[in-house]
Amino acid sequence: MFKNIPAADFSAFGAPVQKLIELNTATFTKAFEAQKAAIEKQIAQAQADFQAFSSIKDVEAFSSFVAFKSEEAKAKIEALQAEALATTENTKAYFAEVQSILTAATESVAAPAAKAPAKDVA
Repeated sequence: MFKNIPAADFSAFGAPVQKLIELNTATFTKAFEAQKAAIEKQIAQAQADFQAFSSIKDVEAFSSFVAFKSEEAKAKIEALQAEALATTENTKAYFAEVQSILTAATESVAAPAAKAPAKDVA
C-alpha cells in the first residue's frame, strides 16, 4: 500500500507559510492603521461640527452651516468612492500575491517530489 509514496522534502513548506504570515501581517496592519486614521479624522470633524453648530446665533448662520455641510457631504461621498476603488485594487493585489505564493510553493514542492524515487516501505 505504501510502496508508491514518493519521497518529499517537507522543509519546503515553511517558507510559503512564513511569506503568507508576513503578507497578512502587513496587509492587516495597513488596514487597521487606515481605519484608525479615519476614525480619528471623523472624531475631529464631529467635534469641529459641534463647535460650529453651537456658535450659530441666527438663521443666516444656520443656512450657511447647512449649505457648507451639504457640500462637504458631496465631497465625502466622492472620497469614499475613490477609497472603495483603491480598496478593491488593494484586495485584488493581495489575492494575486497569495496566489503567487501558493503557486510557487506548489511548484517547488511538486518538482522535487516528481524527481525523487519512490520509497519502498514494506
